[in-house]
Amino acid sequence: MKISIRKSNLLQGINIVSKAVSNKTTHPILSCILVEAAGGVIKLTANDMEIGIESYVDGTVIEDGKVALEAKLFSDFIRKLPDSDITIESDKDSKTLIKCERLEFNIPGKSGEDFSNLPVVSKDKFITISQFALREVINQTIFSISDNENNKLMTGELFEVSNNKLSVVSLDGHRISIRKVPLKKSVADRKLVVPGKTLIEISKILSGEAENVVSISYTKNHIVFEFDNTIVVS
Repeated sequence: MKISIRKSNLLQGINIVSKAVSNKTTHPILSCILVEAAGGVIKLTANDMEIGIESYVDGTVIEDGKVALEAKLFSDFIRKLPDSDITIESDKDSKTLIKCERLEFNIPGKSGEDFSNLPVVSKDKFITISQFALREVINQTIFSISDNENNKLMTGELFEVSNNKLSVVSLDGHRISIRKVPLKKSVADRKLVVPGKTLIEISKILSGEAENVVSISYTKNHIVFEFDNTIVVS
C-alpha cells in the first residue's frame, strides 16, 4: 500500500475513528486503526466489537493495499508532523514507512487481513433526520441512562419509530427522558435499543448543522448511522 495525504485530512479521520478503538483488550488488533486504499479511495476503520467506525478521507492512492497500525502510536506520530503532505507506505510484512517533508518514521504494522471488518447491514429500513436534531436528541436524553452494567437495556436508549415520529427514551430507574422528532417520510413502526456508548461518541462526531442529514438504518441486531464521510455501526 502507498498513499499520499494531507496531514489535516488524515488527522481528522484518525480523530473520528479513534472513538471506536479498544483501550482494554486481549486482542491487539482491536487497538489498531485499519488504513485501507482501494479503487482510488482511502478509508480508515476502527472496531472494538461493540462500535465500529469508518471514515473516508481525501488523498491520493498510489498503490492499493491495507495495513493495521497501533492507534495511539500512529496518532502520536501524525500529530507531531508538519502541516504538509504525508506519504504512507507499507510492505508485504506490514512494516510501514511514514514520510513528511524531511522526516521519516518506520513503525510496525499488522496484516490488514486480520482486522475485524464491520458487519454488512441491510439498508432496506432507514430514517433520515438532521444532524442538528440528532445531536440535540442525544444531548437532551443521554444523562438519564443507567451506568449499571447489570441491566444492559437501561445503559442504552430506546429508539421507537411510530406514526411518522422518532421517539427517544432513556431511564435509569430514577429519571426518565423522552424526546420526539417528526419524520418527513412515512416508515414502518420499529423499536430498538441503541447502546449509550455509541450515542455519546456519535454526538461528538456530528457537525450539528441543520442542513446536513443522518441516515439511520437498522436490522434486528445492528444499527448504522451514516453522515458526511463517516459510517458508525453498533
